[in-house]
Parts: sequence; structure tokens; C-alpha cells
Amino acid sequence: MPMLLVVLGATMVVGHFGVLRALPAGSQTATDFSVTVLIASALLAAIAAVITARRSEGRSRLAWAVLAVGMTGWAFGESIWAYYVSIRQITAPFPNIGDFGFLLIVPCTVTALIAFLGVRRGLLRVVLDGLVIAGSLLFLSWVFVLESVYRAGNLTPLAKAVSAAYPLGDVLIGAVALILLPHAEPGRRRSAALIVAGAISFSTADLGFAYLNQHSSYTCGSIIDTGWVAGFVLLGLAAVMAPSQRPGASAPALPVLLWLPYFPLALAILAAIDRVGSGDHLDTFSAAVLGTVVLLVLARQLVALRDNSALSRDLHRVVSELREREEQLRHLAYHDPLTGAANRALFHQHAEGRRTGSLTVLYLDLDGFKPVNDRFGHAAGDALLVEVVTRLRAETRAVDLVARIGGDEFAVLLGPDAGLDDTERLRQRLTARIGEPFDIGGEPVTVGVSIGVAARDTDDDTESVLRRADAAMYAVKARGKAAAV
Repeated sequence: MPMLLVVLGATMVVGHFGVLRALPAGSQTATDFSVTVLIASALLAAIAAVITARRSEGRSRLAWAVLAVGMTGWAFGESIWAYYVSIRQITAPFPNIGDFGFLLIVPCTVTALIAFLGVRRGLLRVVLDGLVIAGSLLFLSWVFVLESVYRAGNLTPLAKAVSAAYPLGDVLIGAVALILLPHAEPGRRRSAALIVAGAISFSTADLGFAYLNQHSSYTCGSIIDTGWVAGFVLLGLAAVMAPSQRPGASAPALPVLLWLPYFPLALAILAAIDRVGSGDHLDTFSAAVLGTVVLLVLARQLVALRDNSALSRDLHRVVSELREREEQLRHLAYHDPLTGAANRALFHQHAEGRRTGSLTVLYLDLDGFKPVNDRFGHAAGDALLVEVVTRLRAETRAVDLVARIGGDEFAVLLGPDAGLDDTERLRQRLTARIGEPFDIGGEPVTVGVSIGVAARDTDDDTESVLRRADAAMYAVKARGKAAAV
């Protein structure tokens, strides 16, 4: 279906151009034919936009509805001209009320582009880019058309203003289209590109109209009318091919599209070089416009440098936060969340790292911890466990590892330089320190501790030592607790 519409649209454009080429220029037949096709193409494009608006939602619906209003206004303007040149068969006065219908398409198209494409971020850069493009297009329009229109002596001031408004409106549409197109979502780029192409076609026809009208030589049925027909065909295709729903996540702009807004700037610079090189000079207005554009480009680069610096700072901050988060996750993976002591995984990791040399382990289990939970509640029991870890750390060295194995079970992995005497003295200190009263809810509470001790023999591996320490602790429990094995 889209391909069929493309073929039909191309046939309409080519047919309009071919018929006007075949008919005598300025003849009544050419005039009647041209205004009929122009009105029909504008109305058909407006109908396509209305249909698309009805199946769209949100800002897309607004965009196509507003664009339909603009194209209907253009059809109204052409109908006014048709009244003069086809029905009354006289030269249409310029300007007339139909020109306001023609010019209505400018704000409607700009509004539709902004609503359809939108600006999600980097508003200042978008504004500066838009000013650069608008200034470049204004320079080109002034050099090739508007300057001669302005200086023409056979037009009234109002006629000059209206005649200049057409290409200036195209400048505005082109600037908005070119700056928003690189940021278009992938699903909307095809329709956006067709709208841009339609705006270019309108601009070509408007520039031709302004040039011919300046010399009072424009008549309906001129071959430049085909530019407007092509513009409406492209806008109609943009509506037909628009996505019915909002596309998904946006994708990065294509590299070629990022450079597209600066194409008018390059043309403006080439035009200035050509004019100066041919021995002519730039008048005050065009020189001021080109100088302003250059200053805007410099400002745009300064904004880009600022944004890049901000992006670099944000990236550094994000990396720092990720590293900090990584450290937090690593700490949570190897530490008990309640007491902050090493957990079973970290304890086994450290023990496995000591495959040779001295390895001494103390397994501890609190005696009488369950009655504390039953009497004072789990919050009080948690507070007691935290205090137990604090006391264990106070009695051990920095090279010793204190771990909570689970529940009310703890383990201490002694440093590689610990001897049997050191182990016994530590066991006695731990037994005494844990046996001191704890303050639970303002009441003194006493618990005991059963300690199982194991050290590596000549042929012991790490797992054997850990199993023997664990077994020794449970042997203490079986003998009556509050002791050591």
C-alpha cells in the first residue's frame, strides 16, 4: 500500500509538471488546471493528516491535526486565487486575503514538527543550532531573493512584506525541521524526513514565486506551481506512513544527521565567498547576519565544551558511585549484616588460604542465649550478639579473624604466628569476657560460652581442622557447656 501511494504521488507531480509544460504559459487552461490540482493536493494531504491524527494519540495526534489545519488554510488561500484567476479571469490582487491562508501553513508546520519530534534534552544547544540554521537560511534567502524584493520599487510596502514572508516562513520551517530531525525517534524518522522534503519543495516554489512576483511576472499555471504540489504529496505520504503508536526507546542519532543542520551554514559561507570573489560586496544587513551566525557557532562550541565537561564529571561521579556500590556489595557478600563480623564464606575463604603452616581455629557457641530471646525479645537478642562480637574483637588481634558462623555460633581464626600458649590464653580471656554481665533493657544478663579448639597437625588439611574445631565445640555442649575441648 505505501508503495502504491508513492507511485500515485509521483504520478501526480510528474503529470502536473508535464501538462503545464505542454500548455501555453499563462493560458487560461493552464491556470484552471494548476489551481484545481493545487487545491486537490492540499485537501488530500489534509485528509491524510486528519486520518492519521484520529489513529494517533498524545502529541502525535496534536501534530497531525495542526498540520491538517495548516494545509486546509493553504487550500483556502488557493481557492481565493482561483476565484480571481479562474472564475473572474482577472489578475489576482497582491496581497489579498488568500495570502493569510497560505501563510497559515508556516506556524502550523512548525508547531506540528515540535509536537511530532519534540526536544527531550539539550534545549540550549537545540536553540543555538536553530539560530545558526535560521541565520544561514536567512542569509541565503536575502542574497538570492529577498534583497532584490526589498529594493524593488514596483511593490507596495505591504506587498514587499507579504512577498518576503513566504521565503522567511520557509526559513523558519527549515530551521526547525533540520534541527529536530537528527533527534527524531527511529520510528518517526521516515515521516520527519518526508516533512522536511515537503518543506524544501515549498521553499523552492516560494522562492520562485517571490522572484517572479518581484518582476510582476508570476501567473497561476507557472511550472513553479509543481513545487507546491510536490510539497503536499510529500506531506500526505508523511501522514500515511507515520507510526500509529508512539515508538519505543529512542536510538542515537545517525552520524550523518548530526551534521545535517550545518549544511545551510556551509552553503551560506560558499555564497558569501562567491559574491566577494566575483567583485561584489556584502551589504550591511547580509554581513551582519553572517557575522551573527559565526558568533552563534562559537557560542555553540562553548556550550558543547561545557556540556562535555559536565558529562565527564557526571561519568566520573557515576563510576565512583559504582565502585562504592561494588565495595558495599562485596562487604555484604562476606560480612554478617547484623554484627558486621565476617560471615561463614569469608571465614572459609581465609582458612582455605592457609593451606600450609600454622592454622588454629576456635569455635564458640553461646550458652543460655535462647532464654534471652524468649524473655526480652529478638531485638534484645540481636543487641546481645552485636555486643558479643565487640568483646571478641576487643580480645583478639588485628591478624585474627572474628566471624559469625550462624545464629549464636562464632569462630575465631588465629593469625599464623599463634602458638598453643597464645591459644589457651585467648580461650581463657574469651570465656571470662563473654561471661561478664550484659546490659539488656537495663537488666544485667549473663550468658556462657562453649569453645571448641583445633590446630593443624602435620598431615591435616584445612577442612579437617575446621571439622575438628566444630566437633570439639559440640563435645563441650554435650559435657555440660561453659568449657573448652
